[in-house]
Amino acid sequence: MKKVFLDLKELQGTNDLTQGPIMPTLMKLTLPIIATNFISTTYGLVDMIWVGRLGSGPVAAIGTASFFINLAIALSTMITIGTGIKVAFCMGSGQIEKAKSYMKNGFTMSILLGLLYMSLVLLTNNQLIGFFDLGSDEVERMARQFLMISIFGTVFSIVNTLFATLLNSMGNSKQPFQIFSVGLMVNIVLDPFLIFGWGSFEGWGVAGAATATLTANILVTALFIIKTRKSEIISNTSAWDIRQMKEVIRMGLPITIQRVTFTLISIVIAKIIVRFGADAIAVQKVGIQIESISYMTIGGLQGAIAAFFGQNYGARRLDRIGQGYRKALILTSIFGVIISLIFIAFPQQLFSLFLSDQTSLELGTDYMRIIGFSQLFMCMELMTVGAFNGIGQTHIPPIFSIIFTALRIPLALILSEPFGLNGVWMSIALSSVFKGVILVFWFRRSLFKMNKQQINY
Repeated sequence: MKKVFLDLKELQGTNDLTQGPIMPTLMKLTLPIIATNFISTTYGLVDMIWVGRLGSGPVAAIGTASFFINLAIALSTMITIGTGIKVAFCMGSGQIEKAKSYMKNGFTMSILLGLLYMSLVLLTNNQLIGFFDLGSDEVERMARQFLMISIFGTVFSIVNTLFATLLNSMGNSKQPFQIFSVGLMVNIVLDPFLIFGWGSFEGWGVAGAATATLTANILVTALFIIKTRKSEIISNTSAWDIRQMKEVIRMGLPITIQRVTFTLISIVIAKIIVRFGADAIAVQKVGIQIESISYMTIGGLQGAIAAFFGQNYGARRLDRIGQGYRKALILTSIFGVIISLIFIAFPQQLFSLFLSDQTSLELGTDYMRIIGFSQLFMCMELMTVGAFNGIGQTHIPPIFSIIFTALRIPLALILSEPFGLNGVWMSIALSSVFKGVILVFWFRRSLFKMNKQQINY
């Protein structure tokens, strides 16, 4: 094991996750990832706080366009997740040159995917926004405007995600936090200036919000390239390997199918919500931004668990995987209960930070309270997805996720009859409860089987 650890030092910023006390190791890896996720989420929160001052129409426009930005990120997981897992496996087993090759192939595929998706959206933006039938020419115009600017940042967003994933897989979660922090500060400074203007400059409204985020993403990519140029993350020596590309896609594809399906189902749900007016779409967009505080926090633990489990699975340290999961589940449960209580007890106070008109406040209060009951289970689901990813069983979570997320559509249609818009929120909350309970049970079952096989072997 000492020999493997020495080999890992060939890549600067690498940490060995197969040794040392489990909880301190997990927390040391988790906290910077959580902070990084918060920063990534804050981009959207900052945009929403400023745009919210323009009214519910601009918020609805951004919410509509964001579905297609999120779809790009969902598609990119086919590359980022698979590459991260393969690199973590190589780190755990000391195969450094192979890890470098996976990294280079990952960047090649990410850039090609980003350019292809950007071209497709530019050609079809009118049809994409028109699908929602928002009922307002002005809201549709702003949505198209936001989408056309934001889509140019797709390549940079995908590459930034891959950079962060690879550094996390290497046990170095501090650098992504530092780099994304700089991007956030730039976004915070540019947002009010570009949205509202200053002096003779009148501001660009929602286009200003999109431009601020695009600028921040470009800067983050540049900083990643500069800061990692000595660590051989982007290697000039490794040749392209089609076989490795296929392995990465094969491993990431189930998660991609899950996330793309989730986004497509969200689009259908939005189509149901728009029947209740543009205010309802704006409420959902703001609610998702607030809710992102909890799923981005646990997303940090998910990323740490995937890296921790990946290296230990590569080193065949199943004992550390079992102990790590139990500790992570306790942390997740404590956090989930706290967030649930906050959402249920203070829904109006949270929502009023973004929209202040009476109609939006009433709808938003109901949203936060209903979704609050599902936060614990959503957190359990997300953390366990990271556990499955870490041991390479990426096909398990998508099976349950797709089934129960798809149930939101009939549930929303059925429950919206007696409960109105609240019935749609109920369908979302119920599906999260089902997914959380089942995935935890299934991972414990899988871990038991792995331990049994190792003993028999």
